[in-house]
Amino acid sequence: MKKNPIIQGRWYKINKKIKRRIEAKYHKIKDWVMDPKGYFLIAIDIKKKKLRVGYCIFKKLGNKPINDMVSIISGKTAIEIVNTLIKHKYISSHQHAADMGIELCKAELALKYKLDYIQDKDLEVKKN
Repeated sequence: MKKNPIIQGRWYKINKKIKRRIEAKYHKIKDWVMDPKGYFLIAIDIKKKKLRVGYCIFKKLGNKPINDMVSIISGKTAIEIVNTLIKHKYISSHQHAADMGIELCKAELALKYKLDYIQDKDLEVKKN
């Protein structure tokens, strides 16, 4: 009988008992779902060294949708902002929370390394 290997984690020993291996896939258009609670506009404030997030809600009246920015959340790190968004119940789905975490991390890196930041675009690192 083969013994399960043990991985030494940072705080615990972990028994390696893999039952499934899954290849991750995601299609930006087909798999994306709009959060019914709203959406966010992310920007960086270089002078104040902060991330700024505008929380927007939308209403549809006839053919003309109405989009209102109702809150601005600012902070120094992605983790503090995304957790604030969750705490204030501005996010209703796991997918949206994960997406915001990724996007805010990119904004934080852009601020730290003085890169251009455009929401939903890849960061461009200029090589010298």
